[in-house]
Amino acid sequence: MGLIGLCEGKDVGLIAMKALAGGLISDARAAFAFLRQYQNVAPIWGLQAEAELDEFLAYEQAPPVLDEAMWEIIKQYRAELSGEFCRGCGYCLPCPAEIPIPMASRMSFILKRSFFQKYLSEDWRRKMELIEECINCGHCREHCPYELDPPRLLKKNLQDYREFYQKYLKNKA
Repeated sequence: MGLIGLCEGKDVGLIAMKALAGGLISDARAAFAFLRQYQNVAPIWGLQAEAELDEFLAYEQAPPVLDEAMWEIIKQYRAELSGEFCRGCGYCLPCPAEIPIPMASRMSFILKRSFFQKYLSEDWRRKMELIEECINCGHCREHCPYELDPPRLLKKNLQDYREFYQKYLKNKA
C-alpha cells in the first residue's frame, strides 16, 4: 500500500506540493486526472497565470477521464522525471555562492521541455557558471526534502547546459 492509501486508511489527507513538478509537467489535464482519483489529496498546482487557473476551473466542471491514453502520458512523465530530479521547492536556499539551485539543478529538463532561449542569455550563463563557485557547505543537501545531492546534480546540469549551449551556437551559425 502506498502513502496515499495508508493516509486514506487513517482518514488523513495529503497536500501534493509541486503537483506540476515546478512546470516540468506540461500536460495539466493528465496531472489533474491523476490526482483527482484520490479523494484525500489536495494539490498545490503552482499556477502562474490566470489562463492556467481558468483551465483548472474548467477541469473541475468537466474532469478529464483517467483512461488508457492518459495513463500512457503519465507513464512517459514517470519515465522522464523519475529518479534524481529537483522539484524546484527552494528549501535548499539561500545558497552562499548565490547559485539559483532550484532552476540550475533542473536545467537539463528545462532545456528539453521548455522554451529554452531565455536560459541561453548571458545572465543565465553567468548564473549557471556560479556552480563552479560551490563551496560544498552542505546547506542545500541538508535542507532538500527529497534527499537529493544538489552539488552533484548541479555539476551534471552545468555539463549538460554547456553542451546544449555549444550545440545551440553551432546550429545558430
